[in-house]
Amino acid sequence: MIPLPDADTLTGLAAAWLLLGCAAAWAWREKLDLQKRMLWASLRGLVQLLLLAFVLHWIFDIQSHWAQALLLTGFCIVAGRTSASHHSTPSQAWLAASIGLAAACIVCLPWLAVSGAIDADTRSIIPLGSMLVANGMNTVSLMFNRMDGDNALAGLRQAMIPPVDTLRVAGLVHMPGIFVGMVLAGAAPLTAASAQLVVLYMIIASSFTACMVSFLMLNHLNKARPACA
Repeated sequence: MIPLPDADTLTGLAAAWLLLGCAAAWAWREKLDLQKRMLWASLRGLVQLLLLAFVLHWIFDIQSHWAQALLLTGFCIVAGRTSASHHSTPSQAWLAASIGLAAACIVCLPWLAVSGAIDADTRSIIPLGSMLVANGMNTVSLMFNRMDGDNALAGLRQAMIPPVDTLRVAGLVHMPGIFVGMVLAGAAPLTAASAQLVVLYMIIASSFTACMVSFLMLNHLNKARPACA
């Protein structure tokens, strides 16, 4: 039986949502046309995370690496669809982004597992894989949104600015979530810093891989399109 959240948890959640609601109201006041997307995203996030909380213990029982790969492939397809919505040819961009995100998983996760940087069990692979796919999705979305026909690589360079800047200020301006969580849980600061650096390095490498493969795949699809027409 999964315990339900207590009153303090619900109060904190409501307080945090109120901040988002105020931001949405401000966006509405400034006529930015963002408030609907912000509020809809908050509702979707609530439902999706609650569903995840209820099924996570079953996911963690998965032992098969093929089942892990299938689940991560599902993540890539859904994330690829989200990124593709920022491109002028969504169907081609969906395929390109999904392949790019899958390539990032294939490059990073097995290497980290084999090297011993992360455990190969589902409890490690799935959360880290979802983090990898989500960050890759963000960079690919930025790349698609900023791609220019005459200088398409400029979109890729701009998309990599946020993850690289995050790493540059880690420990100076930004205390990343894994580091803070481990320290609050009682882990030694050096242990927490090492674990966080593994994740940050993984995010940079995987995001760049996702962007490059998506970019190259999209170029290939665009060149093949006239021939198929």
